[in-house]
Amino acid sequence: MNPSRAEPAKQISDLDRAAILLLSMGEENAAGIIKKLSRNEVRALSERMAKISHFTQDHVAQILTDFFDCYRNESGVSGASRVYLERALDKAVGRKLARGMLDDIYGGALADDIRRLEWVPADLLVRFMEQEHIQMQALILAFLPAEQASAVLSLYPAEKHNDILYRIANMREVSEHVIEDLRYTLERCIEYVGEQVGARVNGVQKVADIMNRYSGNKTEVMALLKQHDQAMAEAIEDKMYDFFSISRQSEDVINTLLTDIPDELWVTALKGADQALTDSILSVLPKRLAAVYRQQIETMKPQPLRKVEAARAEIMAIVKQRIAGGWTEYRLYPEETVG
Repeated sequence: MNPSRAEPAKQISDLDRAAILLLSMGEENAAGIIKKLSRNEVRALSERMAKISHFTQDHVAQILTDFFDCYRNESGVSGASRVYLERALDKAVGRKLARGMLDDIYGGALADDIRRLEWVPADLLVRFMEQEHIQMQALILAFLPAEQASAVLSLYPAEKHNDILYRIANMREVSEHVIEDLRYTLERCIEYVGEQVGARVNGVQKVADIMNRYSGNKTEVMALLKQHDQAMAEAIEDKMYDFFSISRQSEDVINTLLTDIPDELWVTALKGADQALTDSILSVLPKRLAAVYRQQIETMKPQPLRKVEAARAEIMAIVKQRIAGGWTEYRLYPEETVG
């Protein structure tokens, strides 16, 4: 929806809105509504309709858009035919404004459906989409957020990239029946993902994530897990070597890592990190140097999540190399203290 149109419409009274709606729908339709109003309501509306002025086509377009949105939400009706609305709005506000309004209405509704795919892993989307017609594949990619669409496309064979991108570039308007086909395809995609994933979870990774944030006695819990299954407990410990674990290290260990690892890698890795994690790492530095780090992090432009995660993974790879080389200072659990 065009923001430039939304602001003026907010200043229009409900009576003006009603008057504009009646004036927009033609005499016969307006008469059918007026019959259902009280005498005082008819008088107030009639006076307003007679005196109304200084409303632009943008005002009218915004009011009609709000009306259709409200009607669809309150009535329980799934939606009027786009063809029907297009004809009605052509008469009320002209073809150009009508087309823009309908793109807002139907495009917004479709965006809600597409949003359901944002949590689906790219590889699963590719496996499903490869079963669909190439034009439907291009259509789904066209409506996905750019970053997700790029991740999905990168998993396609390189020889298919040109064809899919060419089809997307040539898209102009999507007809109503194609939108319905897309919605049906989205439903099947959700079903497919459910069948593929089921109720499975990565249990080892999940426990590692929990343990990394567990406030109780981690050593005792891990000892109990090792009694049940030594191999599983070791796999959990391996997964616990994530970027968050740096916050549990001593000042000497963090200083060593800050010295050995390039500054630009740290700045990228700390972009968007939890404030507590950033504070724990930078607190070991002299105040002036820590301030430089913070300024570099804050002024760095938004980074792709993939790049930030890659920087963190690179830092943890260095940590694991040190541990494999006999470095015993790194600890997975907070050091126990005596009160």
